Amino acid sequence: MSTRHIHRLAARPHRLIGEALQGLIIGELLAPGNRLLIASPWISDVPLLDNRSGHFTVLDTAWGTRVIRLSAILRTLLARQTSVYVHCGPGVAQKRFIERLQDAARRDGTESLFHSRQSDHDPDILLDHEKAIAGDDWIVHGSMNLTYRGVEINGELVTVSTDPEHVSTITTELMSLFA
Repeated sequence: MSTRHIHRLAARPHRLIGEALQGLIIGELLAPGNRLLIASPWISDVPLLDNRSGHFTVLDTAWGTRVIRLSAILRTLLARQTSVYVHCGPGVAQKRFIERLQDAARRDGTESLFHSRQSDHDPDILLDHEKAIAGDDWIVHGSMNLTYRGVEINGELVTVSTDPEHVSTITTELMSLFA
C-alpha cells in the first residue's frame, strides 16, 4: 500500500479505519520505529487491539487476554525505546489522559521518551486542529480524532499512507507542534 483513502459515513459505520489502525499498530509493535506521533484535539484511551483470543499476547506478555487500549500500546512502545509524542486539546479528559501516561512513564523509567503538549487555547476554539497518528514509515491523517467515536462510529475521511515523501512531509510539519 502506498496511499489509501477511507471514507466512512456516520449513517453506515464500518470497521475499515479501526482495522487499518490495528494493522499499522501491530506492525509498529513487531518492528518499533524511532518515534510515534499523535496529534488529536480530542483523545481518549481508545481500544485498538482485540486480544480476547490471546493472539496478540506475543506482542506484550503483560497484556493478557483483553482488549488493548491506546495507553497500553504506548507504554509497550516506550519500553521498546520508541519516543512517543502526543499533542492534544486542552480539555479535562485530555489532561487526565496525558497525566496518566506521564505517571506510567515515570514508573516505567521511560519518561525521557514521552513528550506531550496540550493546546492552551479555549477548548471550544481549537486552533491546533491537526489529526494524525504516525510511525516512522506510515501515517493516518484526516478528520478523525483518536477517540472511540472517531475510530469506530463517526463519519470520517482519513488517508492512510506509507509513501515516504508523504509521511516525511506531514510528520515534519506536525513535529513543529512540540517546538
